[in-house]
Amino acid sequence: MKPNRMFFSLLCLTVFALPAASLALPGNGVMDLVAQADLFTKGVLLSLLVLSILSWSITLNKYWQFRSFHRDYHRLLNLLRPNADLPTIYAKAVKNRPGPVNRVFEEGQVTLAAAFDRYVSTKNPASTPSPLAESLAERSNNTLEHDLTMRLETATDIEFSQLEAGLSSLATITTASPFIGLLGTVWGIMNAFLGISRSGNADLSVVAPGIAEALITTVAGLAVAIPAVLCHNFLSTRLRRIEDGFIRLTTELKIYFINWWHREKSKSENRAGYQRDFAR
Repeated sequence: MKPNRMFFSLLCLTVFALPAASLALPGNGVMDLVAQADLFTKGVLLSLLVLSILSWSITLNKYWQFRSFHRDYHRLLNLLRPNADLPTIYAKAVKNRPGPVNRVFEEGQVTLAAAFDRYVSTKNPASTPSPLAESLAERSNNTLEHDLTMRLETATDIEFSQLEAGLSSLATITTASPFIGLLGTVWGIMNAFLGISRSGNADLSVVAPGIAEALITTVAGLAVAIPAVLCHNFLSTRLRRIEDGFIRLTTELKIYFINWWHREKSKSENRAGYQRDFAR
């Protein structure tokens, strides 16, 4: 079984097995206890339900984002060959495919195109290049690697931050939900003992329903927290792989763009030389 399937199987077992078992109890099942709970306990349960929906929304959203990243990442890396045509790569891997990987590629492509346009504009094929033009062309050549590094790293930092967004909220849900459930339990037990003091009867048949009602919030808190912590650890592991992927992607793009620069620069210089010779 694949790790992803094992992970979701474990989540399903955690989320549905215990509640299903409790609902199957005759008589005083979970729903009966919830229906008999006071307003404060129902408010705690409603809060935990909202946190559960939020945690699953974050988990599923991040799962699909990370899966899309890996799909685009491998597609682009497979196309980044030393002599690969830039328009072909753009058409097959980037065009009409919004995503973190493609936005990083486009940032590098814009930087490369701007540098190449500056370089071409300094070349006048009909005359001998001036010292200023040669200086500007050399500067474009020298600063390209630095410009690419800075722009690509900035783009990857922005995209990584967007992919990371939401995991802190999931961690907060993981930490807070058991305590919210415990708050409901303490409240319920306190009410149970107050009921004993008012009635003067400490028989177990009197105390047990109130305590069972109070413990429901602890069960609910753990039912929210356990899947949330599993999801958070799973997504954090995937996020570390994405961070490594961004580092490799930046390196591979920089190598490809610099090779493309030198190849196209050589072609441009050859064309300029032929045109000057023809003009003479």
